Amino acid sequence: MGYRLNIRHTLGALALGATFLSGAAFADPLHLKMASPSPTGGFDTIMAQKVADKMKAKLGDDFTYELFDNATIGDEIVHMQQVRTGQIDITPIGSDAIELDNAWAVFDMPFMFADRAAVAKALDGEFGKKLAASMREKAGLEVLSFGEIGFRQITNSVRPIKTPADFQGMKIRVPGSETRILTFKTLGATPVNMNFGEVFLALQNKTIDGQENPLNDIVERSLNEVQPYISISNHVYTPITFAMNAKKFDALPDDQKAMLKEAALEAAHEIRALGAKKDEELLAKLKEAGKNEIIEIDRASFVEASQPLYEKIGAIAGGTYAADLQAAVK
Repeated sequence: MGYRLNIRHTLGALALGATFLSGAAFADPLHLKMASPSPTGGFDTIMAQKVADKMKAKLGDDFTYELFDNATIGDEIVHMQQVRTGQIDITPIGSDAIELDNAWAVFDMPFMFADRAAVAKALDGEFGKKLAASMREKAGLEVLSFGEIGFRQITNSVRPIKTPADFQGMKIRVPGSETRILTFKTLGATPVNMNFGEVFLALQNKTIDGQENPLNDIVERSLNEVQPYISISNHVYTPITFAMNAKKFDALPDDQKAMLKEAALEAAHEIRALGAKKDEELLAKLKEAGKNEIIEIDRASFVEASQPLYEKIGAIAGGTYAADLQAAVK
């Protein structure tokens, strides 16, 4: 009798210990420090918040986070430095991802994506995995998923832009990537590299004539108030590269790695759906307000003018990335 009691107590203690250890493995506290350069309504900030909310739902009190938005601790370039050094854990990166990995030059190949279905096919598939592996190798970052900054449109204060010839003499603000600068030079504009936070004042003062960004950013930053002409070009699609410090990611338990990847992919799908909805809503509101002239570009003339760019940008991206993307979107 005493022997059986001892066995029972020993087995109970072992079971309790196993339960405790299992629970501890699942419930290791996780704190993430995130930063986004955009205000609350920016898609990159919305995506970061979505991921945080999803992780909170999964881990409850065992998950805490800080989210610094609106460039409160630096702009996108600063965030890219901070995430690599571990000062922050996660940041959503837009066009400037090319500063970390030349493979991202492929996103400056004009008119590559017909719609968001083509985007999902490429970025959620093997091509996206290849890009992620390259970013980890070159920059020490784990790409958790690809969200959306969006399809970019062109605004200006000089004249309607319908064909590349309309760019003549215009100073157009572009992000600092060599490939975006090359694109707008090829199309006939004078590209100007400028921090996005300085763009509104520069447009207002006519230091520059125009810029290119998705409709959500154009309206969120009130650029439409100082830009009478909006050309719906969809010339390039910019993803959010939702990136995490690789060492921090590797140190997580396997269950938290899986949760984080799942949360980031769900958020990516949701932000793309939001992007599609926002494009429709914002375009309708702009037309209804009647303060801006909305121009449909002559796409064929732009595609023809863009032909020299594909080989040049492909060479900058290196490897077979340009050909791989072209194959992925077919």
